[in-house]
Amino acid sequence: MHIIFSNYRTLGGALLAAACVLSQPARATAAPSAPAAKSLSSLLAGGPLPRLSEDPQVRAALFDFFGYARGSYTEDDELLLAQALEAISEKRDATRTALADGRQLLASMNDRKQGRERGAMLLDKRGAIIAFGLVNGHCRLEGQPLAKVCNPDPNAVLTVFHRKGMLVGEAAPLLAWARQLPPMLALIAGDKEAGADGQKIASVEYVLAQPALPGWNRAQLPPAYPPALLPLLLDKSTVLTSAGAGVFAYPLTLKGKKQNNVLDHAEGRPPRDLEVALRSYASFDAVVERYRQLAKGARLQRNERTAYLDGNMGQGSYRVYIRNTGADGVMIDVALWQRKLAAGR
Repeated sequence: MHIIFSNYRTLGGALLAAACVLSQPARATAAPSAPAAKSLSSLLAGGPLPRLSEDPQVRAALFDFFGYARGSYTEDDELLLAQALEAISEKRDATRTALADGRQLLASMNDRKQGRERGAMLLDKRGAIIAFGLVNGHCRLEGQPLAKVCNPDPNAVLTVFHRKGMLVGEAAPLLAWARQLPPMLALIAGDKEAGADGQKIASVEYVLAQPALPGWNRAQLPPAYPPALLPLLLDKSTVLTSAGAGVFAYPLTLKGKKQNNVLDHAEGRPPRDLEVALRSYASFDAVVERYRQLAKGARLQRNERTAYLDGNMGQGSYRVYIRNTGADGVMIDVALWQRKLAAGR
């Protein structure tokens, strides 16, 4: 097994430095001082654990920890938050481990992968997340057509996402946890014939958590997307899909394929020239207010769950559709036309 450090320096001990293996989009700005981390102390008092991926406190704490940062671990170029939640989605295998120094470990796994992908939150004495361990296969897209490919089981990776300044030794409980294989994988590892193909933690890497990073970059947008309209795409959101001239530009698995958008035809509008679909984890009211401030002069219609903004810019028109989906966040659809639409369209 070998260990990879994102950055390393010595200062009264081995410190994990403030560098991240994730590429930073050009629009990122210096992060303000971080607020106090959210606490999961209510889950540490005993009693049965919920499905960690669905618990509102866990989701909020992990969003506070990861923000909109992306990477390729259990999925290719996906939100770290989404990959972490999927790795702790099994209720039956949720565990709570009290450590001798007062810290605790909350862990679970993705049962659909027999635990090949699993996650654990290392909590300080106050119940705040100081590190998240993710057992993964460094998954990426390869081939034509593109398909997800992950490391084989003997080359599994433990990625330790950590807050700035964490000591290397503080992550030791995550290493011990990662080496304890789930039941199905333990059976494979113990088999005389199949054991060589069993899962092993071949490497450990340390990655600084950077929750202030934007959730998207320019490469995910259609090439023709006008720079003047970039403010319509919230920094604190993530791109789900994008398309230009009726053809997908993102994600890569859909790139070049035709987009079937029947909404414009059904509502009597010409086909949209550009479209970007995003997800935000801010509150619905906050997202609507942000767009109201950005799109001054636009016509706003809203109710408790949806909102529309229609406006003109230059020779074209735009429409922003905002939809509250509860725990799955706020969906935002930004559509642009290179001509001005008639009022009411």
